[in-house]
Amino acid sequence: MAWLILQQWVRRLPRRVVAWGVLAGASLGAQAASLLIDDYGAPTPATTHVLTAVGEQSFNDFTATVPGGVRGMYHHNYFNPLGSVAALSVGDGIISSSTGVGARTEVLLAYGAFTRPSGDPNVGGPLLGLDARAYNAFGIDFTGVSTTLNLVVVMYTSNPLNAATPLYYSTAAVNVAPAVPGGAINVELPFTLTDDFNFGQVDGIVLLINRANGATNVAFNLDTFSLVTAVPEPGSGALLLAGVAALAAVVRRRRLRPPAP
Repeated sequence: MAWLILQQWVRRLPRRVVAWGVLAGASLGAQAASLLIDDYGAPTPATTHVLTAVGEQSFNDFTATVPGGVRGMYHHNYFNPLGSVAALSVGDGIISSSTGVGARTEVLLAYGAFTRPSGDPNVGGPLLGLDARAYNAFGIDFTGVSTTLNLVVVMYTSNPLNAATPLYYSTAAVNVAPAVPGGAINVELPFTLTDDFNFGQVDGIVLLINRANGATNVAFNLDTFSLVTAVPEPGSGALLLAGVAALAAVVRRRRLRPPAP
């Protein structure tokens, strides 16, 4: 099954662990620079995937506009007692997710080493070799958000800095809510540039949406996903950095292994 290794890694993180903070409304700081990861312009026309029972779908979209040339998608409906429709539309400049009454769904978007272009879960995608040292946050822009979203971003390097105690992953997470139901959210999710993780060679990026939410009847549109250089506001910045530090400690304790080469 595609993405088996990534799914196993994600499921080792308890849902309560990745939901450490709640922020509402718009941006957390001013951007000085940015690097677009995905604007979801491809495919054209957009494709739609539907689940009506508990289950999952994994698929790839190949596009030259994203790092590594392939976007991996994972759509998981993990609770659906009423048989409601969970729909995911990808392309034409947007990712649109709509989950029916009583259903709980998570969406994963993967790039680089986290993808499985061949469909073989034991064969990872291309190593990105991306230098992220010029950035300190992820910019994630949503519209049409019905309720609180749980966001987790994981970066992977195949070249850890310390061979004796290798650190393959860096993780950041937050819960965010629109100011009003159906509103927009412009998130800047910071990560800490530490000496432990090799931000000079980021080989895989994955964005998880609603891994730890548990909400039902959720709808959102994802417009853009970027690396950004942000200047956080003092109050919000302190909260976010505290949460990132706590997540980093969890990741280190688990001694995670890298994806299959």
